[in-house]
Amino acid sequence: MRRPGAGTGEAYVARPGGTVAAVVDAALPDGVDGWCDRRFVAVGQAVARQLAAGVHNGVAVSVRHRGRPVVDIWGGGFREDTLTVSFSTTKGPVALALHMALERAGIGYDTPVAAVWPEFAQAGKAAVTIRQALCHEAGIPQIRDEVADVSAMADWNAMVATVEALPPLWNPGTANGYHALTWGWLAGELLRRVDGRPPAQFLAEEVAGPLGLDGCFLGTPTTEAHRLAPVAWNPIYLDMPPLEQLLPADSLTLRAVAPAGDMVAFVNSEAGWSASIPAITGAFTARSLAAIYAAMEQGGTLGGARLLAPDTVDAATTVQNDRPDLVLFVPMYWRLGFMGLGPAGTAGTSAVYGHAGLGGSVALADPRAGLAIAVTLDRLELDLLGDDRAGAILRSAAAAVEAL
Repeated sequence: MRRPGAGTGEAYVARPGGTVAAVVDAALPDGVDGWCDRRFVAVGQAVARQLAAGVHNGVAVSVRHRGRPVVDIWGGGFREDTLTVSFSTTKGPVALALHMALERAGIGYDTPVAAVWPEFAQAGKAAVTIRQALCHEAGIPQIRDEVADVSAMADWNAMVATVEALPPLWNPGTANGYHALTWGWLAGELLRRVDGRPPAQFLAEEVAGPLGLDGCFLGTPTTEAHRLAPVAWNPIYLDMPPLEQLLPADSLTLRAVAPAGDMVAFVNSEAGWSASIPAITGAFTARSLAAIYAAMEQGGTLGGARLLAPDTVDAATTVQNDRPDLVLFVPMYWRLGFMGLGPAGTAGTSAVYGHAGLGGSVALADPRAGLAIAVTLDRLELDLLGDDRAGAILRSAAAAVEAL
């Protein structure tokens, strides 16, 4: 398949200094479909090696360089339009949507959450700011003891009420701990209170629509369910003891990341994949995620669609804390809704920002290299920060840019 709009296999790209050069699409390795700019052929080769090694059921990769598509490939069980529930990779598009709503309303990040969501002030949270909520400093990551089962998370109103009643586990602003699930209702209800629309509707109308995205859903419509690839753990993990047997009952990590029940079975069910849970149930194509991060990397505008002002992008992606995370143990270099990511897709101090999801999906922007990259997959590895499958793909894209 050729690059969209490039019937001859050639596209013209700008180079530093204003020069223009023709770029010819590369021949893809066996097992990989789509198209790839020949300068980025190493990305396709990395994916082919992984497929040959059997580390994927299905995978899709999309890369943009300075806003322009350069890689759009898929393989294994994936087709061109395959959607995948991508767990916490969902947080990036949701954060973008909230930043858009705040910018339009003229609301600053140091505004108390309760100023736009009065019920949030319960249990000692009146002074918690939007900034603290977005960078995981609000002190309310706990969920395991708050819901009877993972399926309860599909009830938006009940979960919002649950978050409203949570007491902070530390003095907000003095520490950071990954709000793996509660962050979704923090950001999502803030968005709803500021804009008036549910986050799924805002994302569809203000992000997916203007960017012309082919797969970007917070809660998959039944009309698109045929495109969903079910997610599944690598079989080696199926005999492992459950997390509650590996961590103490009072572990903050356990309380934050593991509600009772089977998370994978839930997101594979209609009740799960159709639910609007802004921390985990985003279903995406890789090309849609890459376009979202390309818009940010390009200063908030892509293809004539303006999402954010450049100053807002800068504010949203500035590191807010560098302490060890109380839930994930290492510094995460949290931005406002985004994690700091290194060149392998794991936590790092570089200028790279984005979000990884449970199991290995990742989407990010590298403003220094001018890259936006997304990896979606359906075979899950036990990793919260992106794994070496995504890392190898990201490194191959970065190396291609260095070679230009």
